[in-house]
Amino acid sequence: MASTLLRTLTRKSELGIWNLPGTVQDLFDRKKQMQLIAAYYKLTTINYTDDILDELKITSEWKIEKPGADKELYYKFLNENGYKKRRRGGADKLKSSLWELNIGLDKSILQAKNHGK
Repeated sequence: MASTLLRTLTRKSELGIWNLPGTVQDLFDRKKQMQLIAAYYKLTTINYTDDILDELKITSEWKIEKPGADKELYYKFLNENGYKKRRRGGADKLKSSLWELNIGLDKSILQAKNHGK
């Protein structure tokens, strides 16, 4: 039987995941609440004290039983509480803009666009 080590983090605790340096309080100070919320919902062993959960707007209806993870509830939480997921894909934007202009995706055209021509 494998045992699971549940980590309940306080403000002075090091998160120690995803190459995020600093304590939980440092992440709050740098406005990185999204990383704290993602760690809570996506990682089975990460939990926070009640004051941190309140500051992250994770009330009793949004809490999950630990150890456990719930990605579906994570995305519902983000939508309901006004958090915006960062959109990536600069190359996709370039491709779509080129298709709208009716320009093919020839390698030389993409190189010229990259070099500012």
